[in-house]
Amino acid sequence: MVILQRSDLRKLRENHGGKKIVICSGTFDLTHAGHVLFFEDCKNLGDILVVCVGDDKTTRKYKGSTRPILNESVRLKMVDSLKPVDYTLLDIPPQDGEYGKNTLSVLFPIFEVLQPDIWAVNEDAFDIPHRLEIAQNYGMELKVLKRTCPDSFEHISTSKILEKIKMFG
Repeated sequence: MVILQRSDLRKLRENHGGKKIVICSGTFDLTHAGHVLFFEDCKNLGDILVVCVGDDKTTRKYKGSTRPILNESVRLKMVDSLKPVDYTLLDIPPQDGEYGKNTLSVLFPIFEVLQPDIWAVNEDAFDIPHRLEIAQNYGMELKVLKRTCPDSFEHISTSKILEKIKMFG
């Protein structure tokens, strides 16, 4: 497991030229078993799993001012420590707004350099038709994964964990 800088992406692709690279992204706040299940499903799609973790500023913008609970350094370390994950990368939007206001545009420079084979998302990801178009533009296959969770996991999610904490707080 390795935390990458953007400058490492070209070398990563060169070093793993013949292997199938899978990429996924998200906030991954309060890392839990549901995230692990997602990463296992992603890893099963290829040889190398690269996980992009959203930066704090973007997370606050889309999840609200009380999020993330854990800062980007902690979230990056937590995701990087998980067995199915081969590489992690902090998702930082360009300063100059070059890629527009589209939330997904932060991934464009990563896609350009890394040239992943598969982009994996959960079935409840926003704007899947647009994601399909983006994947096609970058020569990737978009895989939409069903959320699977054993009943004993109580359909775990960060939001449900936060609700339980509030009940006892």
